[in-house]
Amino acid sequence: MLTTKAIIRFTTHTSHICVDHRGVINVFKTGSRQCDFDVFAGDEQDLASDFIITPPPTQYFYISFPGEPAPI
Repeated sequence: MLTTKAIIRFTTHTSHICVDHRGVINVFKTGSRQCDFDVFAGDEQDLASDFIITPPPTQYFYISFPGEPAPI
């Protein structure tokens, strides 16, 4: 079971941090047009904190269907 511990808003993105009952850290972050997700072991708090503060990648993929315009 995951419990939300924090939602941190930066000027470039927002990070949602959850920790499960085993201490595993789940981080989901969203920017204006992109998102990123990673999972860290309880002893990887330094890596998790670096991931939390780093904006999501500026390159992203999208899915388009025939007849739909491509996103800008």
